[in-house]
Amino acid sequence: MNEPSDQQARKRILEELNTTFLVEAGAGSGKTTSLVGRLLALIESGTAKMEHIAAITFTNKAVDEMKERFRIALERKTADIEGETRERMEEALANLDQIFIGTIHAFCSSMLRERPIEAGLDPSFEEMDDEMNRAFHDQCWDEYLIQLQEEDSEALASFTEVGIDVSILKNVYDRVSLFTDLQIPCEPVHRPDFNLIRLSLLPMIEEASRFLPTSEPEKGWDNLQAKLRTANRMLRLSDEQDDMLILTLAKMFDFKLDVKQYKWTEKKQAKAISERFHDWQITVLFPFLQSWREYLYPKVIQFVLPALDYCRERRLQAGKLNFQDLLMYACRLLRDYPEVRAFFAGRYQQLMVDEFQDTDPVQAEMMFLLTGAGDDPNERNWRKLTPNPGSLFVVGDPKQSIYRFRRADISIYNEVKSRIQACGDVLHLTSNFRSVDAIGDFVNGQFVGKLPVRETDVQAAYVRMETNIPNPL
Repeated sequence: MNEPSDQQARKRILEELNTTFLVEAGAGSGKTTSLVGRLLALIESGTAKMEHIAAITFTNKAVDEMKERFRIALERKTADIEGETRERMEEALANLDQIFIGTIHAFCSSMLRERPIEAGLDPSFEEMDDEMNRAFHDQCWDEYLIQLQEEDSEALASFTEVGIDVSILKNVYDRVSLFTDLQIPCEPVHRPDFNLIRLSLLPMIEEASRFLPTSEPEKGWDNLQAKLRTANRMLRLSDEQDDMLILTLAKMFDFKLDVKQYKWTEKKQAKAISERFHDWQITVLFPFLQSWREYLYPKVIQFVLPALDYCRERRLQAGKLNFQDLLMYACRLLRDYPEVRAFFAGRYQQLMVDEFQDTDPVQAEMMFLLTGAGDDPNERNWRKLTPNPGSLFVVGDPKQSIYRFRRADISIYNEVKSRIQACGDVLHLTSNFRSVDAIGDFVNGQFVGKLPVRETDVQAAYVRMETNIPNPL
């Protein structure tokens, strides 16, 4: 097998231990091998001791794999060398439990348990997994609604009147709970003018209804005809000055309005009616409904924020923390207490982060607070901090970022990448040791032209997969 084209990058990972790196490693490129190799090189060279290293990865399964591979690599290396270096390796083996290899949540939990007073937490707090958190989260929502009904029975009724039921409010509560570290804008906006719909839609309904057949066509009413008939029934039974009726009608026509010309009394008129409704949707209906949603948005947000505050207070009272709490409290601990930040930065002098494409803004902030603590102990803005040389080693593949629903953000990845380029370097591992050449050719053919040549704020760049395994005969 020929030497891979990215061999120089792999060599730098193992030799340039005082350089801060971000390594972009494609699938099957041996990124875990490279990370374990750098861990081994740090110990072998005496650059770092076990207790000064933290290696963070995404899942418990990945944690177990990294621990096992590092242990085996350490044992094999120790058996192959002599002298002072062997003594260092034997010491490392004896202190294997002192290196931190774990998930970001376990890392945050360990810091919070050491400094709970500064964090403002019960020292015996309980970590909730996703299932426990979901149950507690739902329970708090129910408790909040019951309490609200007793204190302000009109609060929910006001939402029902505008077509928002409790299930919609619950969905917003669930969604906003993922972003509790952000200040969500909810400035009130003006209520849209319902006459925009009233004075445009009602005449169109009346005009179009003149060309409806008196009896149902052989194969049933087309889409627009069915909506016109329903609208006419509603108008006969309700007051057209009722804004909520107008809103209901507007939403009714917020669909593709298929017209079958042969089902109308006049085909030419049916075509004109279809075009008129289509133009009206674009110029009047869609902008109106967007304005209505913008009008409701701050009201809904303002409703759920107190519910989220209630849930957070209940968690603290019960001594429970969810995964997001662990991140936020740990980050706040490092940001607000310079002496705590200096303490942990002194302990974790080498921070290694795997699967960085699935990080979120809070994790990125925590990385720079720890590794850049020497810049200015009182600096609270992580974007003004520069990692100490070689203190940060990050591995990721932006093409594999799949956890946006969990706050992973490619723009944060790109920002961190840019900051590391300014103080260190970005390496690329493009060789694939998992797939045969035929698979590489297929994958390259699928993605070339679909991914941009250069990365953007929303999309990773195309990188050719270089396979190293010949096709089977």
